Amino acid sequence: MSGWVLYCVVFAAAAKSCYAFCQFSPDLWCSSPEISHKCQVSSQCEGWNCLSHVDAKPVDLVIYYESDCEECSDLFENQLDFAYKEVAEIINLQLVPYGTTTEEFDGDTWKFTCKNGLNQCTRNIIQACTIHFAMNISVQFPFIKCIMTSTGSPELVTQTCASKFKGIDWAKIIQCSKERQGIELEHQLALLTEALQPPTDVYPVVTLNGDRVDDIQGKTGAELVKLICQNYQGPLPYGCRNETSNPSHSCHSA
Repeated sequence: MSGWVLYCVVFAAAAKSCYAFCQFSPDLWCSSPEISHKCQVSSQCEGWNCLSHVDAKPVDLVIYYESDCEECSDLFENQLDFAYKEVAEIINLQLVPYGTTTEEFDGDTWKFTCKNGLNQCTRNIIQACTIHFAMNISVQFPFIKCIMTSTGSPELVTQTCASKFKGIDWAKIIQCSKERQGIELEHQLALLTEALQPPTDVYPVVTLNGDRVDDIQGKTGAELVKLICQNYQGPLPYGCRNETSNPSHSCHSA
């Protein structure tokens, strides 16, 4: 039996018992807590609200960052790793490895300049290629986190991190980073970064549903989770068990 049919049956039964003293039309019973209480259908409306939020969109969590950046590595290792483990099912995570890099069109290609030198640019492009080939974020994120928190030459770090995860073709990623494809992928990330408003030269930058998170470096992983949960409009997962301030989440039970 579908959710809609089930609730129609429940409401039909409720209607017989409350119609006499409920002056509101049935289509208004769940429009507010006050009306549902007066019409004695609070529990039914609570379930209906849960059902109606099943298709809520995940929270868009975008991370603008760059390799060879201590603050960026800390974000991956602490706040972001914690948040991903707690509430991965309600976030749409997008990684944008570009940061303070600058680009210039020279001849028929883009040339990148990174403040920490060639290896930094190479690591950024390797991550751009990873994002392209490893589209499953459950593979992509831990692999890139490994790259961001490891030291060594870009190629060695890529190979070492790839050995820890299934589904990563490190040779293909390295080849991409050395060819026009990698350059074009990094250019697309440059466009995303340059579109940030207001512009900044301080990274990392984190946005939730398009809004920039202030002082991300000063927040804990739990605080980032709280922000994510507050921005999600559907039933809260267990990772949001400590977040109960949003009335639209009243259908959640830990």
